[in-house]
Amino acid sequence: MNRRTFIQFAAAAASLSVAGCSIPGGVPANRLARLARGVNMSHWFAQAPFSRATLQSRHTADEFRALRRVGLTHVRFPLDPYVLFSERNPARLDPDRLPLLDAALDMILQADLAVIVELHPEDRFVDRLATDDRFVDAVVQFWRALAMHLSARDPEWVFLEALNEAHFDNPPRWEAVLRRFLAAMRDGAPRHTLIASGDGWASIDGLVQLTPVADRNVVYNFHFYEPFEFTHQGATWGYEMWRHYRGVPYPVDAERIAAALAIIDNPRARDEIRFYGQSGWGATRIGMRLDQAAAWGAQHNVPLTCNEFGVYRLISTPADRIAWLTDVRAALEQRRIGWAMWDYAGGFSLTRDGMNDRSLDDATLRALGLSAP
Repeated sequence: MNRRTFIQFAAAAASLSVAGCSIPGGVPANRLARLARGVNMSHWFAQAPFSRATLQSRHTADEFRALRRVGLTHVRFPLDPYVLFSERNPARLDPDRLPLLDAALDMILQADLAVIVELHPEDRFVDRLATDDRFVDAVVQFWRALAMHLSARDPEWVFLEALNEAHFDNPPRWEAVLRRFLAAMRDGAPRHTLIASGDGWASIDGLVQLTPVADRNVVYNFHFYEPFEFTHQGATWGYEMWRHYRGVPYPVDAERIAAALAIIDNPRARDEIRFYGQSGWGATRIGMRLDQAAAWGAQHNVPLTCNEFGVYRLISTPADRIAWLTDVRAALEQRRIGWAMWDYAGGFSLTRDGMNDRSLDDATLRALGLSAP
């Protein structure tokens, strides 16, 4: 994003009733502008071995400069808490790995990119938060210490996100835990903008069950992968039927649904794709779904971001993937909701072939409204 575009986006953000900018203590418009367009740096400080080599040299300064040149304004930085966290002494950040985190953040910020530091644990960590109050106490202490460490960085450029994809199946419990996290984060970093999501894997349904906190310097976030029959076809994690989906089209098309049914061998998966064929998923339905999030934001006068959306690339049809990315990105921008695609160089990648070929993919860039390298 060039300077002129940044100024235009900042001006637009300032005019939004959902931005909270006219309310004392609300999120400043220039910070919302920095959350306009981003990408997730997966499989680095989370979802990967915590080896010094991986943490220190997985990405280069040139990669971040390239992301800035094509028009991105920020990256989301998934951080597995166990990179720094010890349950025995939760307020102490691992002194050996903390400099590696700082070096990574320095590299991103030096490329003129803002950064969201978000806790991105494995499922068993989240499961414990859902049931174990003593564990919650420990993570509260950890968040306060981490926020205090990060508070030395410019709050115009560094954002703190409470937790990735809570899935308690208990929205009141998650809201209580979230409020404790946000309070600890605010204790540690009084000036920084915080980011919060609802239960249900940060879904829109989870978002709209939240009651915003009194703290006005908070952005509310959701993730968007709907319809999963299309975006997660062939995925080997999560819902067991995803791995059986093949040839699922976007937008829905009766002839192509019939072709998909002919190559799917699992009876239950066939039934689900047959039902998907009657769902009408396309740009209009995506817009209607995002309207639910936008309406909640307007009701509560709070800013929104969508910092995960994407399509698994293994077997999805490239043209359909580009169509979905284009429709979602356009719908978010029409509603002036900032976004971050999942992910940079993993299975949903912005690059041509994950980590194997880190050249940025031209078609994906166009779908995201970004410039060619």
